[in-house]
Amino acid sequence: MSPPDPSGRAPTAPEVDAEPPDTEPPDTAPPDTAPAPPGPAPRRRRRRRRRIVWAVVVVVVLWLAACAVLLAEGLRDASHGASDVQQAKDQLSASDVVSRSATAPLRAAARDFDDAGGFLHSPVLAPLDIVPVIGRQLRSVQDLASGSAQVARIGIGAVDQAHGILHAPHSTGPERVQALRNLATLASGVHSRLVRIDTGPSSALVSPLAAKRATFVHDLDQVEGRLQHASAVAGTLAGILQGPKTYLLLMANNAEMRAGSGNYLEVGALTSSDGALHLSYPEPTADIPLPAGKVTATGDLEARWGWLHPGQDWRNLGFTPQFDVNAALAARMWEAETGQHVDGALSVDVEALHQFLEATGPVTLDNGTTVSADNVVQLLVHDQYEGLSDNLLSPQQDAVEAAREEALGSLAKATLDALQNEPLDLTTLSNAMTSATGGRHLMAWSAAPSAERAWVEGGVSGELSADSAMAAVINRGGNKLDPYLSVSTSLTMTTHGRRTDGVLTVHLANHAPPGQSQFIAGPYPGLGTVYGEYLGVLAVNLPGYASVPRIDGNPPLDALGAEGPTWLVATNVDVKAGDSERFVVRFSIPLAHGGLAVVPTTRLSPVEWTYRGHTHSDAAPFTLSW
Repeated sequence: MSPPDPSGRAPTAPEVDAEPPDTEPPDTAPPDTAPAPPGPAPRRRRRRRRRIVWAVVVVVVLWLAACAVLLAEGLRDASHGASDVQQAKDQLSASDVVSRSATAPLRAAARDFDDAGGFLHSPVLAPLDIVPVIGRQLRSVQDLASGSAQVARIGIGAVDQAHGILHAPHSTGPERVQALRNLATLASGVHSRLVRIDTGPSSALVSPLAAKRATFVHDLDQVEGRLQHASAVAGTLAGILQGPKTYLLLMANNAEMRAGSGNYLEVGALTSSDGALHLSYPEPTADIPLPAGKVTATGDLEARWGWLHPGQDWRNLGFTPQFDVNAALAARMWEAETGQHVDGALSVDVEALHQFLEATGPVTLDNGTTVSADNVVQLLVHDQYEGLSDNLLSPQQDAVEAAREEALGSLAKATLDALQNEPLDLTTLSNAMTSATGGRHLMAWSAAPSAERAWVEGGVSGELSADSAMAAVINRGGNKLDPYLSVSTSLTMTTHGRRTDGVLTVHLANHAPPGQSQFIAGPYPGLGTVYGEYLGVLAVNLPGYASVPRIDGNPPLDALGAEGPTWLVATNVDVKAGDSERFVVRFSIPLAHGGLAVVPTTRLSPVEWTYRGHTHSDAAPFTLSW
């Protein structure tokens, strides 16, 4: 017996196949009987099937056409949005944030990406989601459009909030500190929102889409990094202004160049408290040399440039372009000389003062002289030295020199007072700060590791990286001829398998004019030079992973070896007025692809780099890729 059905129902008979067995039936029809013609029902069924098939084909074709239209419209709007974002990126300097000029392209980008999302998330496209390959591409495009729209909206809010913070009252010290803290909080909050954006699938994408996604992710990472830097810098500045802090102010003159900075000819102490700054009267560094052995350089500075005794003479600090190294040594020298401990150091040169005076307007010195952005460079690199001579040792000469130094101190204090106390155009001030920090005209170092990290992240620390390259000419002639020395380079990079050979050609031309004072054009007593002769050092920095650089002709070298994360090769230059000189530096890099990160030298006439038919100026950092 069969077991009872658990459901309680009576067992049923087994099903029987309705089709006849697959055997040849007996032929029972009469031989003269013809098969009956098919009736109308089978023909109707075939016509119905054909109509259904054609209807399905038409629906599929129309659906595919609708998908194509929606995708085309969505991709078009996404492309417009990407163009708007690029325009916004080009308008995100500090001054653009102040003026909110980036808001319009960001709003346009948000609209375009929202429109793109509307098309790309249409229910018509939903069936594509389940198609293995096509669905992944669609989801990636949808996520990129959605993420881009979020970035645009976050950017609009950030620019509006930053604009509000910067235009709030900040005339007093505490208000300035609070404004910086608000900017730090804003940057940190925007960063937190951006890191949560979903950038969609990253694998198995078609090549064009993968490239677009990679660009979006790279740009988003850059923005996130900059926001981290901005938050750190604003927070650190707020802490410094809140005080009490003391920073050493090193004032560099670009008429007599060092590596990556002018010569540090004046130094003073800058103290802060409750958002206000006070500058002690700057002293000429030539008047405060340190005795031998009291402070000594260490590390690469001592190994490469120790023969110049940078721990004794302030004017020899700048032979390395590493401001973090120069500043740390300067802080030790100041404390040894004055007994005053400093929390950090700032470097300001002639171009930085020019930029600040663009923001403040003219200032009046204690002697009644008016100095403005129009005349400050000419005053500092030339006019203040007219009529001066190193050969004239007399009470009259001493009085002229004392008056000149007094005027320099007065200019520094007047500019600082104007920056603190005068109503300023924030767009102009933002432009000034961007230019000054980007070109190394304003650099900062802190003895506190957390603050120093902020300066590094903010790009104002003056550090070198493993990719850094620089072609600097250091003045050793005791004159002010650098405004008349033109420096240009040409670079070729040739790849051989996994190795790339580089040839850097440096051209120097001395355009010293006649009729200059001995203080400007020399000769400096005891050097054996003649009027207008430029005596100095060519110092070339190259990536530390390159081969040992060499100079054609094997001239005597002043320095060769590691300088921080870079290679340094240096040799003497001696160019008479009206003459020129050329040096060829050869090196090899064990990479088929890479880039040289060119560091500004801060020359008033920037060094020009010619590479692959294009000329670049080192007024700001740039990268040459191969």
